[in-house]
Amino acid sequence: MNDQEQGWSIKIKKRFRQTGIRACLFGVVLFTLGCAAGGGIKVPIQQDKYLPAFKSSEFGRFKGKKVILDAFTNSAGNTKSGAYYSPDKNLTYEASVQLESYFWYCFKKAFQHIGVNVLDPQYAGGRPYHYGYWGWGVPPPSQPRGLTGVTEFQLVLTSLTDQECKFQVSLFKNGESRFQKDFTATMTPAQTQDVRDLEKRAYRMVDVVFAAIMKDRDFQKAF
Repeated sequence: MNDQEQGWSIKIKKRFRQTGIRACLFGVVLFTLGCAAGGGIKVPIQQDKYLPAFKSSEFGRFKGKKVILDAFTNSAGNTKSGAYYSPDKNLTYEASVQLESYFWYCFKKAFQHIGVNVLDPQYAGGRPYHYGYWGWGVPPPSQPRGLTGVTEFQLVLTSLTDQECKFQVSLFKNGESRFQKDFTATMTPAQTQDVRDLEKRAYRMVDVVFAAIMKDRDFQKAF
């Protein structure tokens, strides 16, 4: 092999070596991204499976009242449209619908469980639950005749993990803002990796959030 051929051989070996290193690095990046995207435990949750676990008698004072479940909104930046996580992102709770819809349907069951008559949202001027909330100090559209004294309930998620839920509740009555308050509901960290138990845990989070509202004295007075 002459000097020229030897030089070309060295260059080719260097290129193969560099290409191999780049391929390995690229593989490591893809593996890391794949673990980040698909790692952890996926926990499917469905509003149809939610059943309140608390006794209806705990909130007997609300029995017989009426409510319109108006806008539920998800403004929690640490969630996705239909999913929320544990703080370490190892657990992913995936709803079959958007989170605001999931909570809306669960709350409908919770209100009915304690004896509250949940009116169809169409009575509130046709505003579906997934529309944006009206905000403090901004009255909703006027109610149709015959609904004087009926409370409209709105909820906004501001932060959500499987250990802590921060949210805001607003009440309207007779076209006027009657109540708004920020809440925080907490649960202890999960002690299991069993998907069925984690699913049940997710439904208990709904119970904790609902109970935090119902036990609030200011809410009770405004409702």
